[in-house]
Amino acid sequence: MTAAELKYLTAINELYDGKVGIKLISIAAKMNVTKVSVYRAVERLENHGYIKRDDKNKVVMTEHGYEQLEKYNVLIGWLNNHLQKYCRVSAETAYNDAIGAVCAFSDETRLAIAEFMAKAEEKVND
Repeated sequence: MTAAELKYLTAINELYDGKVGIKLISIAAKMNVTKVSVYRAVERLENHGYIKRDDKNKVVMTEHGYEQLEKYNVLIGWLNNHLQKYCRVSAETAYNDAIGAVCAFSDETRLAIAEFMAKAEEKVND
């Protein structure tokens, strides 16, 4: 997933209440972009199975979308915290760089980092 796609998926998640689909214009307003940009992003996210459209052409999150968003957010949060704490990067820069870095990683690398984080957490809790 690209950083832009992740930002769209995050915005959709924030707007979606789990019941009523979201209009493209609502996503455009939240992201401060054109409806055309949202339409293109929605198509890409839909092709990956992160979202779908209901019978009224409104956007709804899929279970796959929730799962992937959670996985990305765990890694982004971890990297963001480490950039701020150990590298003294400002909060805004750390967050944006964490998104870019995590989205640039391959699936293999994201999985390896998640496993590393789980092992590190086990050691801390022992």
